[in-house]
Parts: sequence; structure tokens; C-alpha cells
Amino acid sequence: MAQPPVLVQRSRMLVKTVVVGTATLLVLLIAIFLIVPHESMPEALIIFWGLFILIAALIAGTAASYLFLTRVPSAQTMEAGLRTAPESGSPRATVPELEDLALRLLDGDERRLIRVIVEARGDVFQRDLVTATAFSDAKVSRLLDRLEERGLVVRERQGMTNRVRLTLKQT
Repeated sequence: MAQPPVLVQRSRMLVKTVVVGTATLLVLLIAIFLIVPHESMPEALIIFWGLFILIAALIAGTAASYLFLTRVPSAQTMEAGLRTAPESGSPRATVPELEDLALRLLDGDERRLIRVIVEARGDVFQRDLVTATAFSDAKVSRLLDRLEERGLVVRERQGMTNRVRLTLKQT
């Protein structure tokens, strides 16, 4: 199964094709109207022509709005933003910005688990994560393993369960 960024990229490419196609259709329809004398055309055809132009414009507008609303920062933009050194006197990235960046880099289930941990103020028992997410014990354990490898959480043994703490801090 394709990952969401790939699906968004594919859908954006499809929408770009739709925008180009409908824009070309609109230009041709308007050009024909300017070239062919409309006095010789039946009134029903002119009305149909106007409706067709309206529908094509609506499709182009909807597709264009989708393109603008699904703008995702490219990997190059993100890398460039991470490489630039902060100016002297400018504040470093805030904790919410770092959390937002971390959340964008996680897959759906990891993101859901992190959100539950954040809602619990960064300190929760592993068994409570199982209850809150409705994931199996094994799945929560695997997700926590991945999050621990990335340095986002740490597990501490406490009785028969683990205490999970969020370790995402400003450095």
C-alpha cells in the first residue's frame, strides 16, 4: 500500500493535469466563440456552450483550489530550513514547532500514539496506551520500540507495566 505522501503527490499530479486540460478547453471554447459568428448559431447551442464553459471553469477552479490547499513542504525546503543557522538573537525552534516536526515525520499509528502521550502530559503507563488507542499489546510495544529508537520516548519499568515518558525536548 502506498504511503500518504505518495498518494498526495499522485493526486496533485492528477489535479495538475485536470487544471491544464480544463484551462485548454476553456481557451478553445472562448476562441471558437470569438472566431465563429454567433449570429448564425441557434440560441440553444449558445446556451449549451455557455453552460459548458461554466462547468469547465468550475472544474478548473475546484482542481486549482485543491492544489493550493494541499501544499506540502517539499523535502528540499525542509532540509534547507533545517540547515540554515539561526540568526544571533533570534529564538530557537520552540517545543510546539519541534513536536509538530516530529509528528509530520511519523506514520499514522506512531502519530496517534504520540498524541495520546502528549495529551497525558508526556507521562503515561503502557497499559493505558493500549486502552486509549485500542491497539493490541504487541502493536503498542512495537510502536514504542520504534519511537524509542528515534529518541522520542523512553520506557521505564514500573511494577507489571512500563511508564512511557516523552523525551522530545528543546536542545
